[in-house]
Amino acid sequence: MNIKQVYFLFLLLFLLPNVKAAETIFLYKGTFSRSIKIEELDEFKKTKKSSTKLKNLLKITNQNEKKLQEVLSYKIEIPLKASSKLMNSKIGEVFLSRLSKIIYPNKILNSKLSIRAIRSGIILSAYRNNQKINLIDFFKAYPNKDIAIDLNALSKTLKKAESLKELIEFYSDSPLKKLKDGRSS
Repeated sequence: MNIKQVYFLFLLLFLLPNVKAAETIFLYKGTFSRSIKIEELDEFKKTKKSSTKLKNLLKITNQNEKKLQEVLSYKIEIPLKASSKLMNSKIGEVFLSRLSKIIYPNKILNSKLSIRAIRSGIILSAYRNNQKINLIDFFKAYPNKDIAIDLNALSKTLKKAESLKELIEFYSDSPLKKLKDGRSS
C-alpha cells in the first residue's frame, strides 16, 4: 500500500462525516403528509403485527396489511457488477432520474444528489445482503436520515415496475456477456 492509499484511507475513516442510514420515511400525496419510522416497518415485516400508527397510515392510504407485508418482504436479486453497470448506463441514468422524483432526501429537491443516494442505497444493500435486496434493506442503506416518497408519482411508476424487472432479466441473460462480465474489446 502506497502513501496515497494510506492517506486516502485515513481521510475516509476519520475526517469525513459519518453517513447514517435512513431512519424516517415521509410520505407525501398532494397536501397529505405523514411519517413513519423504518424500524416500525421492519418490525411489521418481521412480526406481521402493525403498530397503531401503521394501521392508521394504511387506513388513510387505502392499503391493506397483507399487500404491504408482501411488498416489504419481496426480494430482488441484484448482481453487483451488472447492476452497477446498468445504473451507470444511459438507460440507467434515465431510470434513476425518474426514480429520484419519487424517492429523495426529505426537503432536498436536488436531482443529482437524489440519484447518487438511490444508487448508493441499491449497491450498499445488495452488497450487504448477498446480492439480494428488499425495500427495508434499501431504506437502511439509503445515505440520508430522512427519505421522502411522493405517493402520486409512486403509484404511476409501480405500473411500469414490471418492465424494469424484465429489463434487468434481459440484461442479465443477454448476449452481451462480455459487458456483463466486465470484459470489453
